[in-house]
Amino acid sequence: MAQRQEQGPVKRSGRKPAEQKKQLDVLKRELIEALDRQAATGEILRVISSSPTSSQPVFDAIVQTGSTLFPNAAISIALPEGDQVQAVAVAESDPARAEAWRRRFPIPLTRGYMHGFAILEGQVIDIPDVENALDEFAAGAQNFLASGYRAVTMMPMMRGDAAVGVLSVLRLSPGPLSNEQLAMLQTFAAQAVIAIENTRLVNEMRQTNEILGTVSDQLAKYISPQLYQSIISGEHRVAIGSKRKKLTIFFSDIANFTEITDQLESEELTSLLNEYLTEMTRIALGHGAYFDKFIGDAMMFYFGDPESKGVKEDATSCVRMAVEMQRRLRQLQTGWQEKGLIDRPFEARIGINTGYCTVGNFGSEDRMDYTIIGGEVNLAARLEAHADSGGILMAAETYSLVKEWLFADEREAITMKGFSKPIRTFSVQGIYDELVEGETVFRHEDEGVTITIDGHRANKAKTKEALKLALAHLDA
Repeated sequence: MAQRQEQGPVKRSGRKPAEQKKQLDVLKRELIEALDRQAATGEILRVISSSPTSSQPVFDAIVQTGSTLFPNAAISIALPEGDQVQAVAVAESDPARAEAWRRRFPIPLTRGYMHGFAILEGQVIDIPDVENALDEFAAGAQNFLASGYRAVTMMPMMRGDAAVGVLSVLRLSPGPLSNEQLAMLQTFAAQAVIAIENTRLVNEMRQTNEILGTVSDQLAKYISPQLYQSIISGEHRVAIGSKRKKLTIFFSDIANFTEITDQLESEELTSLLNEYLTEMTRIALGHGAYFDKFIGDAMMFYFGDPESKGVKEDATSCVRMAVEMQRRLRQLQTGWQEKGLIDRPFEARIGINTGYCTVGNFGSEDRMDYTIIGGEVNLAARLEAHADSGGILMAAETYSLVKEWLFADEREAITMKGFSKPIRTFSVQGIYDELVEGETVFRHEDEGVTITIDGHRANKAKTKEALKLALAHLDA
């Protein structure tokens, strides 16, 4: 039969039930206060993250949160402004008292006032009874007592070794704050400083970005848009170097420009020339040209770098750009003549060539230019010099790339140093579709058949004879 073990004496707590309940109530209250402080801190951090450009929402959140953690007290944040201290946020359960307290600002930024002392000395002020501080802070203490506050605690908002403001808790009844409450105020003060710093940094960054944006906009006017974008994006490395690419090069200048300048005042010449270059550049950008340089009245563009749509497409863009430029210049010339600015033709010569060029950064490590060099570039310049006033002259390779849609006459070949054979040249007469629409040219295309007849220049008898020979060749 099993024997029952004897149990030892039961130990009983020496505390009475009432004391245990009191202890539990204290622990419960402390837990609730700790959770409230944690929630308050989290809410202010949320406001900080959502208000990077302004400190005011954070200040308001701090004093409103503080008023819930410090019942029957006024919470305020004050900042120095010149030789004064200004309240920027105040919270109180009694709106009338809060407004009365706010009206006492601004106050002098001196050590004779508690706000000034806390800011200038960077020291915490914790006065359980303001009546005992009348000797040390006579003016400030009188303000507190006149507003009905008997106890005050001021926590300087420190940024490094200097205070940038002060967080205050004003109580209606005498008594000190607990260590936990002082720690909470210190946390609030630190959060207010974070808000101030965030705002300062964001505003400084915005100002810096605005300055950089202005400078970038100005610099963009001195270099090609494509080069500017590639540098800004990091795609283009600013270093001396080059590569070989097949490009279509454009040169233009104003025919007899010296004679035109002789009849104009410098202001009129500047205005006219800038209008011309502005309009031409607008057209060039619309066609995707890479701007190389202005040389007085002359312009140089090219297609195929840094981006290329293909050799044929690049040549097409360049020639269509040149045609549009000449058309627009004729319109400008008419307007200038009507205004009496010019009494003689203002016409441009344009040369276009397609070929392999060396393209890249040329110069020194301190000063360089992104441009193109080579014989094909020189040829484009020579073509411009041989072009008719108001005309477009291109080399054979460029013409071969655009002849499907462009009407051009072959002109005299150019002998040029560096080229073994004379360079065949073609003068642009117009775009087929536009010429046909204007009944200047007859054009017919079909499989294996292309017929183009210039109505102004073709000899009717010779044209008939040529068509007869063509038909006879088909019947043979």
